[in-house]
Amino acid sequence: MKLKGKTLCKLVKDEVLDEDLEGYKELLREPTHFCLKCGRACNDKKCLCKPEKL
Repeated sequence: MKLKGKTLCKLVKDEVLDEDLEGYKELLREPTHFCLKCGRACNDKKCLCKPEKL
């Protein structure tokens, strides 16, 4: 998945969602962490600015 390695904030800002919407959805399935900065949640803490375990 080409979305790995970028934070969710960066993905949304760069409008990458149009390119790989399914990949983005995969990151959101069964979240394990959330971001203390923006509040987003996903299952890969590397994709969050300031991750905190749920």
